[in-house]
Amino acid sequence: MAEVTAGLAKQPEVISLDPQYLGDILEDIRRVGRATGTEETAETITSRLQERIDAVAERASQASSKPRVLHLEWVDPLMCGGHWVPEMVELAGGVNCFGDKETGSFRMEWSDVVASRPDVIVFMPCGFEVKRGLEDVPIVAALEGWDSLPAVENNRVYVVDASAYTSRSGPRLITGLEIMAEMMHPELFSGLIPEAGATRLYGSLASV
Repeated sequence: MAEVTAGLAKQPEVISLDPQYLGDILEDIRRVGRATGTEETAETITSRLQERIDAVAERASQASSKPRVLHLEWVDPLMCGGHWVPEMVELAGGVNCFGDKETGSFRMEWSDVVASRPDVIVFMPCGFEVKRGLEDVPIVAALEGWDSLPAVENNRVYVVDASAYTSRSGPRLITGLEIMAEMMHPELFSGLIPEAGATRLYGSLASV
């Protein structure tokens, strides 16, 4: 970046944004607001986003149970979601089968996945929309033990538009949080999944 800006007539201010949590994303918006003289607008935006986060967390806290959630950011090799994804699961009233707020994405062994007994499975291939994400489902569904997982037995397998709602650090992650809340607790949340934002899978998935 320094090499790119060195030849410019006016040296720009370079702001490095590398959020790990949802709160970091809100703070990044404020930082950009301060740098561009739009602090009031940034504060309005972040206040509304924080209200939505708080609303999900408050309602999810009323749930009578916390489903175990397997989030798959990649399928070959198998990798769980990192960065803000485990935090989103917790806020939405779930328990991470793998990963936590302090760890990034990492590889998993399929035997460990089967042993984790997920109640909900969310395919969120990094940077892919739902249509492309569906192509990865048969790869996992063909593995031994897939049909015995609680999420599969109870038709609680989903594919989300990761490109829009889980992969990229921006305001739409809050919509991703709301989507995950509805997946985990449909008894408490409804109408939060945008059209084409996610799909639920039923029956045999080996040939999706």
